Amino acid sequence: MYIALILHISAGFTALFAGTLVHLFKKGTLTHRRLGLVFYYAMLLTGVSALWLSFIRESEFLFCIGVFALYQTLSGKRAIENKSLKPIWLDYGLSIAALANGIYMISTLNLILMVFGGMCSLLAAQDFWSYIKFKRGIEPEKNAWLRKHIGMMMGSYIATFTAFLVVNINDFEPAWLLWLTPTFVFVPVMSVYQRKYTRQNASSGAQSL
Repeated sequence: MYIALILHISAGFTALFAGTLVHLFKKGTLTHRRLGLVFYYAMLLTGVSALWLSFIRESEFLFCIGVFALYQTLSGKRAIENKSLKPIWLDYGLSIAALANGIYMISTLNLILMVFGGMCSLLAAQDFWSYIKFKRGIEPEKNAWLRKHIGMMMGSYIATFTAFLVVNINDFEPAWLLWLTPTFVFVPVMSVYQRKYTRQNASSGAQSL
């Protein structure tokens, strides 16, 4: 448990630091990509260690949050690697796991898990809709991969930022407000980023971040 906790804290701090810095550098630059990779691998370790701790502590709450964070992190990376959004077994597996996780989170009737579970289920449903359209031969919207990449990676950042607040701010009431405030604040920011950079990417004809 001590090893898992040290890994979780170290990786979480690294993800928070890299995820904050990455917003300061222009999209597409070498620095942005390098910081993005640091954030990606740190979030993977954060998510895996969260699952490890959830088994040790027998915490279904931590397990569900860990699965949600890993789903967003892996899906965000897949979007930038697979701009056609053509699904493979990994994409189907991630979406199935996310949908099952989201439904279970909602079923717990825990307010925090219900909110995150609704978001997780909605993202998974959007995945499946895109898979259906692909099977029907319908091309994805222009820069759909970029919109998904930004959305998923911002979701991962929100997860680590929320964890930082919850761990470091004690006796805050109501507790659910501390858990959900980063989502309320950063989701509109994420929407602005998606509109801004998808338009820029379309006008410049850029093919990668």
